[in-house]
Amino acid sequence: MNSYTKHHIEKFYYKYKNREFCQDDVTLLLVLARDYTKKNSIFRELGDFLAHPDKKTRGLVIDSFKEVIDFFEENAEFVMDGGEIGIKRPVGLGALEEIQESLSEIFQMVEYSAITKDKNDLSFRDFVFCLILLLSNFKLQINSKLVEMKANYSNGLSLTISYESTELERNYLTLNVLFLNAVWITNSGSHTENINEHIVRRFSNGLLGAIPYELDTNELPSDMRDIERGKVWPLPDL
Repeated sequence: MNSYTKHHIEKFYYKYKNREFCQDDVTLLLVLARDYTKKNSIFRELGDFLAHPDKKTRGLVIDSFKEVIDFFEENAEFVMDGGEIGIKRPVGLGALEEIQESLSEIFQMVEYSAITKDKNDLSFRDFVFCLILLLSNFKLQINSKLVEMKANYSNGLSLTISYESTELERNYLTLNVLFLNAVWITNSGSHTENINEHIVRRFSNGLLGAIPYELDTNELPSDMRDIERGKVWPLPDL
C-alpha cells in the first residue's frame, strides 16, 4: 500500500472513531482503498461505482438482483397481480453486518483495530447514511436498461431501484440496495421524501444532515437550525 493511501485511511479511522467525517471523507476512502480490496468484495463494489460514474454494468448489486428481475420480466402480469415471486429476497449491496466487517478489514490493512460489530453503533450509522446518499448519484445497467438508484427518506433511509417491465409499461419492481432504520423518527405515517441530489455534511450539533447541492457552498451555516425547514434531512442519534 502506498504511503498516501495509508495516511488517508489512518486519518479516516480517527475521524470515524470521533464521528467527525462527512460524505467527502467516505468518498475519498472508497477511491483510495479500491485497488487494495479483493474482487467481488463489498469495498471493491463501492469503489467501482466511483470508477464508473455514468453507469455500472456488472458487480455484486446487479448479480444480486438478476434472478428476481429475470423472473419479473418473464412473469410480469403474475407479479403485478400479487403473485409470489418465490425467490429469496436479494441482498443488494449486502447486510449491514457484512459492510461493517468490510470496513473493519480496511482499517486492519493499516494495522488498526477492528470496529465494533454493533450495526447500531452511531459511527457506523453515520457511515451508512453517507453511503446511501453517495450511491444515489449512480445508475445501473440491467438487461440493457439504465436504472437509477434513489435515496428515500422516511422512517428509514433506503437506497432503491425501480425496474420497469419490458412488456407492461409503468409497472415496476422495486428493490432495496441498502437500508438504514430509524431515521425519520417523528414520521408516524408512510410519508417519504426523495432526497437524490443531496450531499451529507456534519453540523455543529455533531449530527449529519443531507442538504441539496445548491446549499453546499462556502456560506453553508454550521448550525443546522439556521437552514430553512425542509432543506436539511438529518440522521438523529438513536
